[in-house]
Amino acid sequence: MIRLSQRSQGRRRSAAGMTLVEVLIAVGILAGVLVSVASLFVLGGQRVKSGREMTEATTIASDILESLNSTGFDQLTTLFPTCGTNTGCTVRTDVDSYASAQWQATISGSLYRGYGEISLTPVGGTVTPATFASGEGLRLRVRILWTEGTTTRTIAVESLRF
Repeated sequence: MIRLSQRSQGRRRSAAGMTLVEVLIAVGILAGVLVSVASLFVLGGQRVKSGREMTEATTIASDILESLNSTGFDQLTTLFPTCGTNTGCTVRTDVDSYASAQWQATISGSLYRGYGEISLTPVGGTVTPATFASGEGLRLRVRILWTEGTTTRTIAVESLRF
């Protein structure tokens, strides 16, 4: 009979449930998994926001470039009065009066601390370096810069006009 009672006590102990230590270990493992999954959601949200801003910046840069491409070749160099050199210039949309009036509100409204840089560079011709008067073409480059967290992001689009 002693053997039967020892067996029945062993069955009762295993059928009684989990110990407190087992429950604490299970809860700890579950908490670790949940924290890992939650951090993936946060990281995914940041990547989606970053992608949205990159798309917005690309769209703005393309719109500016299309606007400049629809302007006559000779007018491009006169649009920006701050372009004082003959060999090319770069203007910022938050500084230059024409560029600011045309595009800065769109840029700063869509991108945090955003602004654009528009570069006009003459290419080709018989004079080195090429000048606006002697160049056979004009390279247009539009860069959009903005702040994302602690990083300055940038996107650039270019076109060549002949």
